[in-house]
Amino acid sequence: MRAAKRVQEDTGSAPALPSYKQVRSYVRVLKQEPQILRAREQMRSSVRDRQSPRSFVLSIPAPAQLAQVDEHSMELYVITPDGIPVTRRIHAAVLICVKTAAIMSAVLALGSLKEEDYMRLVKMALEPKDRLVLQTGCQHPWPCSGKPAIIFHDRGKIFTSERARQVLVDRLGIITEQAPPYCPSAKGTVEALFRWMTQRFERRLPNTSYGIHDAEAAAQAGAMTLEELERYFFRAIVDDYQQSWDGLRRQTRALLWEEAVRQTGVPQYLGAPDDLKLLLMKAVNRKTLAHRYRVHDGSRLSFQGRWYTCPGLLNRLQGKEFELYYDRRDVSVLYLFVDGQYVGEAYCPAFMGRRVSEWEATAQRHADAEKAKVAAAASVEVRAQIQEEIAATKKQRKRATREQEYSRQLDRQREEVHPPHVLETLATFQPPAPTSLRRPVAKPDPDGEYPVQILPIRPFKTENDA
Repeated sequence: MRAAKRVQEDTGSAPALPSYKQVRSYVRVLKQEPQILRAREQMRSSVRDRQSPRSFVLSIPAPAQLAQVDEHSMELYVITPDGIPVTRRIHAAVLICVKTAAIMSAVLALGSLKEEDYMRLVKMALEPKDRLVLQTGCQHPWPCSGKPAIIFHDRGKIFTSERARQVLVDRLGIITEQAPPYCPSAKGTVEALFRWMTQRFERRLPNTSYGIHDAEAAAQAGAMTLEELERYFFRAIVDDYQQSWDGLRRQTRALLWEEAVRQTGVPQYLGAPDDLKLLLMKAVNRKTLAHRYRVHDGSRLSFQGRWYTCPGLLNRLQGKEFELYYDRRDVSVLYLFVDGQYVGEAYCPAFMGRRVSEWEATAQRHADAEKAKVAAAASVEVRAQIQEEIAATKKQRKRATREQEYSRQLDRQREEVHPPHVLETLATFQPPAPTSLRRPVAKPDPDGEYPVQILPIRPFKTENDA
């Protein structure tokens, strides 16, 4: 259509539109092009042309100008603080600056990575990491933060999804480029990082199952929680990888980042910090048609089978619809948004201020359900035994009552069979009844022993009496 408009503007007459047969024939011709064949058949792509006499990496003008992102898995055994096993495989995603080989952000997940994990990776790259360094106890700073100009990724679903394109391209203004199929050398910087992650981090942890015959027993013996694993992971990045020597760039990666930022600077995220919370996991309320949450009982809301409270905030939100965002690493806190604006947080009292990830909460719920099922089965057996004993006791009472009634009827028949003196003789042979069961014999009072005093009665006077 654009070409037809240009031809019409140049010649002054509209060209004839092609027929459907011509379009189909041209499409068949295009399918035979070598470039299109390589893209459609996912053939091995040609090597990227060198843009510098020495190296493509050294030709990048500024830090964070080009960043590479990819995901990796590690064979690590993770448990909850209560000792419940969660997973045997950890999934990690890393965003790395190609010019300096410095890691801008890294995330861990106990399940397969989702779009929200990629958004959390971008959020971590945009924010400063001073607080994270203090929490993990790192010896060196981690100043690698900024907004990348170009993010180079592979054909992973979390990188090529529609939401990732909308957030990165439309909202943040970041250009995304997709690597050629079956060409891992195009992402050589991040691929080299995964080699370091496997050899110098994963295999040196006590909860790894690499190279051990009884992998499960060895992994369980050195198992650690997600919080401990993240702390060691970030310390390894900041104090080991960032301080290591880079042979290609001839400097440590931390100093490379600082010198590059000092020379050219790095673009920063200039939006509101609260808007970055929109990159977190969005909760979907499947119980309502509008998929939004509401306040229950005027002071609490339900999320994933747990109650969250915030008295000062939820009371004002009663009757209104709002959206929930949360971090998969810590579901004890929920972020509330009303019409796209951040209004506050809600907290779960059941976690008692502890950090609990979504995966750990799910594992605890399943373990509690199994324990509750075993306890319910045991209580069912106890109730059945009680009912059987009650039924047996009831039958015994009925049998004893029938026997007693039958013996009483036989005693009454004795009076008809034997004369009175025989009955008196038989009564002497019976054992005496206990004193507690003997009935007192009623004796009449002698006459005149208790005189009865008759009280005088004043007659009732009527109105006719004078």
